Formats: sequence, structure tokens, C-alpha cells
Amino acid sequence: MQKLDLKNGDLVIQVVEGKYPNSDTFSIRCSSLVAAARSPIIRSLLLRKSVQKEKEKTIVFSDLIFPKVFAPLFVLFLYTDRLDWSLAPKSDDSISSLSQAKAITTNGKSPDLQLARALKIIEIARFFEVEKLVQACEDVVIRNLSPDNVVQILQWGRTNNSKYISTHAFRFIEREFSRIATSSSSLPNFLELSSQEMEELTKSQFCQCTELEMLNACCRWGEFALLRKLEEREPNLVADTCHSISRRGLKKSEKSGEELKEILKPLAENIRKDYALPPFHQDLTDAYNKGILEQSPMGQDLVVCASTSEINPDAHWLKPEQSSAGPRYYRPYHTTLIKHRTLKDPSWTPPTTSSESEDVFVAPEIHLEFQNIYPDILEDSLFIEARNRIEKRAKLANLANFGRVFHRKMALEMITRQTLIEMNIAEECISCRFSSGNLENSGIPTPPPDVVLPGSCDIF
Repeated sequence: MQKLDLKNGDLVIQVVEGKYPNSDTFSIRCSSLVAAARSPIIRSLLLRKSVQKEKEKTIVFSDLIFPKVFAPLFVLFLYTDRLDWSLAPKSDDSISSLSQAKAITTNGKSPDLQLARALKIIEIARFFEVEKLVQACEDVVIRNLSPDNVVQILQWGRTNNSKYISTHAFRFIEREFSRIATSSSSLPNFLELSSQEMEELTKSQFCQCTELEMLNACCRWGEFALLRKLEEREPNLVADTCHSISRRGLKKSEKSGEELKEILKPLAENIRKDYALPPFHQDLTDAYNKGILEQSPMGQDLVVCASTSEINPDAHWLKPEQSSAGPRYYRPYHTTLIKHRTLKDPSWTPPTTSSESEDVFVAPEIHLEFQNIYPDILEDSLFIEARNRIEKRAKLANLANFGRVFHRKMALEMITRQTLIEMNIAEECISCRFSSGNLENSGIPTPPPDVVLPGSCDIF
């Protein structure tokens, strides 16, 4: 059917260079019924032409909107829901107009053509409102993520409002943070992260790096941000000379100055210095001396012997405070902890939320507060359904038994986000939080500082 329509289809799609037709007009045929069924835009255009009652219908698009090199692939997808890359351009010259995608995929190396083509087709599919084609190309982009391009893909996804791509790109950076922040090939791209993106990463509970690696990565990013800031203030007479800041680099005094501390302040607040290993590492000491990090107050639990001022640096691990975020979920630490616990007691198995025993402490019931922030946009029936789903999932997750306030808040945030995504509701429309009583009084007894909680992994 598709091959027959390419020859005798009643719809002719023409692509012209610029805004006006000329002798180099490209044409491709297809069925108007198929095209109208798959694309609301084409259907709308055909309805306008229906009054003409012509046997053959023609729609003209500019090459700036609908590049002719992608027309065969696009038409085939309307029939088969399949991406045939053999119909796509074979070189980056044919998609040279796609400066943004080309910049993402070149990066000083041979360009990833499939990634560049997928990014361009996403723009075309969105214009024609062919959602399945958008999703197919987004899957291609996700499969082609690498440490060298993930930062640009993240920023492209957020700029072009692709939550699917930006979410997967952010999770990729979380998983490969150590590699991306230290590799010579990916470090230049890592330094291009915005301050907001860096703040999100430092707040992440699942960033796969140690606190020392996070600290060093933040310092490198901060120094680069300071370098760019000084370059912007540099007089034009000095720029591009041997005395320019870009050539001489930062001075030692600038690396410990107030400007760098101001840049790193939002990030330093999220570095969990109490869980840095080893606790007296030189990088940690240097950060304290430069004023990048502030020393934590000397708690009573840290002091082992008052007369000798001996302290226990592991007290934060053994007895975290209720308001503490605790350590990040760093997989090597978690694996080591589980192995150690298993060696001590071979019969031990990690606890699950569904398992119950008579000795388990039953926490008080949680109470959630909901607010429909935009009642003019979100209907009451949809708001009530979302509220019921969130309450049900929160009850199944047994949030009241979570050890600390931080984990309770994080779990509720994840449950809320998952529910709203499933119901196609914008996250800004609904506010969900614990009542003050659930945060102030968890009711869970606190163990002594030298006792590890049952299961051990609760510290994460």
C-alpha cells in the first residue's frame, strides 16, 4: 500500500527552499487519509483545502520547517511506525542547518549522525504532532547517551521541553558522575553545566560518587565559572594577549578568594562533609582552610574523651540526626555494608517493607496536606483522584516508619511525582506535604550512638 501511494497517492507534499517555490522543489506522494489520520497538522491543512474538491491535493512546506532529506523517512513512518535509517541523510553536510544538534554530536570528534538525525526528526515530529515518532526518536537519543554528550543532551532536552530526554540524561549523569567529572574527554562538557544543574546534582541522593569526589568536582566547576566571570570583566586591550586571564589561569589568591566562595556557596551547602571518607583527608582540610566549607558544630556524640579532646568521626554514621540527610546512596558503600552484615550473620537477609514481625515498632499514622494550586486549570475531580492515589501509595510505602525526616520527604516527593506523571498533571499544580506533627515527632526510638540499626542499610 505504501509503495503504491508513493506513485499514485492523492496527496503531494512539496518542500521548497526558503519561503517561495522554485525549480528545485522536492515532491513526495502519499495517501491523504493516512497522513490526516496520523498528523493533526496535515489534517487541519487538508480540511482547509477540502472546499476546492480537487482529486489531487498539494501541501507546500518550507525546507526550514520540513527538510526534504527527512521526507521519505517521515512518510514511511506514517505507514509503518518504523524508523528506516537507510532513508535518512548519510552525512552531516545534509543537516548542516541543524547547528544545535550538530554542535552536540560533534564535540571535536567524528559526529554521531544517528543522534543528530534523531534530534532533528524530533523537531519535525513535534511540528506535525506525530507523538509516536517523537517517542521513537527520543528512545534513539537515550540509547546514544555517553559521558561526552550527556551534558549537552540534558540542556537540549530542557531547552526543548523534552522531560523524557532530560530526565534520562540527568539520571545518566548521576550514575556516571565520577567518570564525567574526571575524564579528560568529558570534563570540558561537565564544566558547561549551569549553576542550577550543579545544585541539583549536589542535592541528589543517588549521585554515584564519594563526598570527596563531589567536593573536588564542585571546586573544578567553580574555578572554571570564576575564570569565565573574570574574562567578562577583562579589558579588550588585554584579551587574547599573554596577560589575559584565559592564558595565565587563576592566581592562587583568586582560588581562595571571596568570589570563588560566593560561587560555590549554594553547592557547598549540599556537600555532606560529615560522611566524607577518610574524615581527615587533605582535600577536606583545604576546603575548610579556604572557607569553602564550614566546620560542623562539635556535637556531644562526637566527643569520646573530654580531657583529651578525642573525637569519634564515625558518630554521624552510627547515629545520624533526625534532620540529617545522611550519606548518599553510593552503591560501593551499600554493597560493602551488606557483605559485612552477611558475614557477621549468614542467616540475615535485608528487610523488606512487606515483611512484618511482632518486634517491629509501629509508627503513628501519617497525615498529608494537599493543595490545588491552580483550581482554574486542574478540575476538582482530577485533584481528588490524584490525592487518593498519593495517599494510597504513601500508606503502602509505610512512610511513617522511615527513620528520618529527610528520607520521609524524599519518598513522598518521588511518590507524588510518579503519580502526577502517570496522570499527566503538571507538578506545579498540586502541593503535597506532611503535616507538621509527622515531621516533628516520628515516634521512632533512637538507638544509642554505638548501636547500628537492624538492617544497617537504613543509614542510606
